[in-house]
Amino acid sequence: MKIGFVTEYFPKSKEMDIKGGAEVAAFNEAFYLSTDNEITVLTSYEEGMERDSQIGNIKVLACGKKRSYTQKGSFKNRLSFMKSAYDVGKKLNLDIIVGYNFITYVSAWKISKKLNIPCVARYHDVWINSWIKNVGIFGIFGEIIERYLLSRNLALIVAVSNFTAKNLENYFPKEKIATVHNIVEFNNVTSEKYNDTTISCVSRLVEYKRIEDLILAMDILVKEYPDLKCKIIGTGPMEEKIRLMIHDRSLNDNIELCGFVEKHIDVLKVINSSSIFCLPSEVEGFGIVIVEALGCEVPFVASNIPPVMEASGEKGGLFFQVRDSNDLAKKIKLILDNKDLYEKLKNEGKEQYNKYHGKYIAKKLENLYKKTIDRYNINK
Repeated sequence: MKIGFVTEYFPKSKEMDIKGGAEVAAFNEAFYLSTDNEITVLTSYEEGMERDSQIGNIKVLACGKKRSYTQKGSFKNRLSFMKSAYDVGKKLNLDIIVGYNFITYVSAWKISKKLNIPCVARYHDVWINSWIKNVGIFGIFGEIIERYLLSRNLALIVAVSNFTAKNLENYFPKEKIATVHNIVEFNNVTSEKYNDTTISCVSRLVEYKRIEDLILAMDILVKEYPDLKCKIIGTGPMEEKIRLMIHDRSLNDNIELCGFVEKHIDVLKVINSSSIFCLPSEVEGFGIVIVEALGCEVPFVASNIPPVMEASGEKGGLFFQVRDSNDLAKKIKLILDNKDLYEKLKNEGKEQYNKYHGKYIAKKLENLYKKTIDRYNINK
């Protein structure tokens, strides 16, 4: 098959210089599907990229004006990218086109109409009626785009979780929705454990990720564990507010904001070196980083939201009541104080991680895409 991917961002090399979950999904799926298929990726033109490049068997076309990574705002640049991706994509020879996030779904749809091929949306989460709550007033544009997309006659939506698939049924025909979990796979990570007991967290610093709950939990825990450390990887608009929270609570010696870590392997090393991983988010489509923690055999504490519980199989960690920093601190303490529980969570987590290997997931996607192309061609 000749498969086109439209993803707002994509790594520049196999070193996985990736910023977010949608980009991780796009890269992993492109990598495994490229073994037996022709994969062409349309993505943003970032610093250090060529307009036309190759990563293994993946052809990467950088579209639009040179732009920096952003997860919020920048509407003019994002609209410009959407148009540029369409202008490049409409000239390609493809059998099927796949969009990977809200910025790319519309471009993929428009390309599919021009080329008369099926369009697939790889769907991470449904935010209808929640856009403004999650990202602020400018979320109205996301609300409009998502409602527009789900009113289109897409050939298929592939949700990353059963939770997302169920939510989609309120807005899109059930018979054209499938669930295929994300690929989460990496080579064994070699890194020493930190000298101090350390909690790691990998998250964009945005409101719905609830990093402030982890700060408040740390404020509780350091009274009993004064040497406890926390490393938070990620950037975002909440960074200054979080820095202020850390300073006001005299936690500068306990909490380190690591910012953006360019190489994915270095992110994994931080997780692997820590004692516990934490994901306090109240909004997730799947929770790739939780599965990465399972693969590193690092027990986690995460908010009790359905997508994360589904991704983990409720194994390898403990869940706290979302937005409850006291409960978060309690669950972290439970793991810190119970060695038998700690070992149990490590062992069952590794077993759950093995379910997300690339070849297994890619074969599911490949079969779905073949069936979608055949069905589309019959109905032309």
